[in-house]
Amino acid sequence: MKYHLGDTKILENLPKSITVLGDPYILQQVSEKKYVLFSAICPHMHNVVSDITKKVWRCPSHAWIFDSKNGNCLNVSNESLDKKNLIIENDQVYVNLDKNENLLIKKTNDEKIPPKITLVGSASLLIEWKNFNILTDPWMKGLCVFDSWVNYPPSKIKISELPKIDAIWISHEHSDHFHIPTLMEFKKNIPIYVPDYDNERLAKKLKKNGFTNVISMKQEKIYHFSPEIQAISFSRGHVFNDSILYLQLGNFSILNVNDAGFNWSIKHAIGDVDMVCMQFGPASAYPATWTHIDEKSKIQLNKNRNNGMLRMIKQVLDATNAKYFIPFANFNELYRKEHLKFVLDSQSKNRANDVVKFLEDYPVKVLDILPGESWNGKTKKFTRRSDREKLFNKEYLIKYLENIQNKPEFVPKIPFNFDLTGIELKKYFESFSDSHLAKRVGNYTVSLTLEHLKKKVHGFIKFNNGKITYKETKNQNKANLIMRCPGHFVQEIIRNDLYWDELVSGFWCEFSRDPDIYNVAFWQLLHVPWRARKKDGKTNSRQIEIKTNTSIADIIEKGGSNVIEIFERNGLFCVGC
Repeated sequence: MKYHLGDTKILENLPKSITVLGDPYILQQVSEKKYVLFSAICPHMHNVVSDITKKVWRCPSHAWIFDSKNGNCLNVSNESLDKKNLIIENDQVYVNLDKNENLLIKKTNDEKIPPKITLVGSASLLIEWKNFNILTDPWMKGLCVFDSWVNYPPSKIKISELPKIDAIWISHEHSDHFHIPTLMEFKKNIPIYVPDYDNERLAKKLKKNGFTNVISMKQEKIYHFSPEIQAISFSRGHVFNDSILYLQLGNFSILNVNDAGFNWSIKHAIGDVDMVCMQFGPASAYPATWTHIDEKSKIQLNKNRNNGMLRMIKQVLDATNAKYFIPFANFNELYRKEHLKFVLDSQSKNRANDVVKFLEDYPVKVLDILPGESWNGKTKKFTRRSDREKLFNKEYLIKYLENIQNKPEFVPKIPFNFDLTGIELKKYFESFSDSHLAKRVGNYTVSLTLEHLKKKVHGFIKFNNGKITYKETKNQNKANLIMRCPGHFVQEIIRNDLYWDELVSGFWCEFSRDPDIYNVAFWQLLHVPWRARKKDGKTNSRQIEIKTNTSIADIIEKGGSNVIEIFERNGLFCVGC
């Protein structure tokens, strides 16, 4: 559809940030007579690229930097800002944009009845509304992320003390959200809603563990948790798997963004919301475990990332016009003795109080509940814990983490043996050859060192435009990326077809980059390696003949879940229609 931006005066003093239909853009002149409207939505986590200069544009959340002339990312390979050419007619400026403004769920003028919400774990909310109880992303006991994270502050709420749970929703596969030891404490016939990614991968895992009532949610399709509760799952807006939940409790709406980043197409599908629940700080080990970065730079990088996350919260609140905000999905700490140094050093974290201060002049009510606390929407009253003032004192925190080291609940569960062979490593990495993900990596080299129980395995991985070779070496080699990882954890990943994310967020590995450019395609491959793996000599993708008159319905029917995922990664949620 053709949209009018204004007269040609709008093209003065470029580049400049503008808003079109509520979405952020950057106006820029790219040649003598050519003007372009760049999307200001960063492809990483859909934060807004808001630091604009003549030469480069910067996303404040994770410091992705874009060339002002073409929108290409300068420090991340194979990523760029979307763009549209401007149309100038009779001194008026127009742009063609594809926007769907039809709301999936119609709003009414009925009374809004807020729920009671209790934070029972890091990213786990208990939502109680009209005798129907929803539990999200339950991790309520023990360790996660390769035994490196512990809930903090501990909610002290036992699973047996919860009210009857009528539905569980799980956003994605990371173990602080999809925590099997916690889930096994619930009845096997409880309805569990999960996003339909990777041919129902999550649903199959749950069924393998005995759960019998698992619902895979197609993106942008309405599901009824109860006659009065509607739910929609949205994919996250960036390069990795996750999902965002929209809940409508009667006429009261909640957007649970958790730690998924944002997806700007959501606001065009649901309109304004009453409450947003969202992560308030980074969870990655970057830059703490990256050895090519000096300590002074690490401190500044971490400060910038923390501030960038707070700015992102404000951007989401602006987009949704939310009245309430719950900061959550960051209530965890590193647990292992070898990681306690990171709790004290440059990897300082945003706390809920930082969110309250940052938004003190913003028109939203911040519900800064800690694990074990609740907010009653009917009475607008909080239930607070008595020890909340001392919980984030560094001495108190470290003492707590040291005291729980040997408690049975926190004994590591990952197998300790390490007998992974070079043949297994070669077969694993070379099986990704010729896949779409491997081709996007381009020309890239990785030196991988695995260490455990005095055993070391060195390997050199070479990507060459889709072809991958693995060679066992005697020592660490010079490469674009150097990785040093615990061998028994990599063994667990390879033999159980897991993603590599938690090695990074668990602070288990050391990395070094040369040049210091983030190859996002490489990390995408490690995030979903099963998508790149060959089966019977063929890759997972199917060849589909598409003609000019082929309907989208036919493409979806023939291509199945793989085609649906391709559509959704490009913002087309056709199944919901």
